[in-house]
Amino acid sequence: SPLKLPALQQAALDPATLEQLFADLAACTHVLAVVPRYAARTMVIEQTISLLDAQAALRSGALRGVQIRYRYDSREWNDTLLPTSDGGARLVRICTDDVLASTAH
Repeated sequence: SPLKLPALQQAALDPATLEQLFADLAACTHVLAVVPRYAARTMVIEQTISLLDAQAALRSGALRGVQIRYRYDSREWNDTLLPTSDGGARLVRICTDDVLASTAH
């Protein structure tokens, strides 16, 4: 049978909602890794930065994006944030546990 991956959740975040997301991540989750993306096809796997550094770098335009892996409600999630011209970000979210479950047969 064909592979059936879980749906991605996507949203456009305005600057205030982006700030609230970082506050919620800091207060309500266990952050596993914050991986900066500096170029279109380059991700530095070994390097992680703090949530505060990621927030500041997105705000200043120093990053092309950031991936945040975290645990929330006993599940692992992966959020990718891509900055937008209005100071907000495009959010792409997936539950890593659901991806693993969909591939286990």
